[in-house]
Amino acid sequence: MQQLDAATVWLLDNAATYAGCWPNSRIIRFAIDYAGHARAVVLSEREEATKVELLLALTVPVQRQFFGWPWSRARNVVADHRAFAETIALISGEPSTP
Repeated sequence: MQQLDAATVWLLDNAATYAGCWPNSRIIRFAIDYAGHARAVVLSEREEATKVELLLALTVPVQRQFFGWPWSRARNVVADHRAFAETIALISGEPSTP
């Protein structure tokens, strides 16, 4: 968990640098939201297994949108943003919508 702690500190500390290189505000916000919520998960008092599950749920859609093939990004953009928002709601303790 120490590596995750260090990685999420780096993500948050450097978000302005790496997020600012993308061309639109929606994708920039996606990167910044990811960094903040990943850090919140690591700092939370949840069980380690739950932290890992939440981090995976946050990371999969972000990874595909930033590093996936263009056709994969386009095909999954709506689903990825929905999954990301649902995970953020879960992390925040907000009720999910069906």
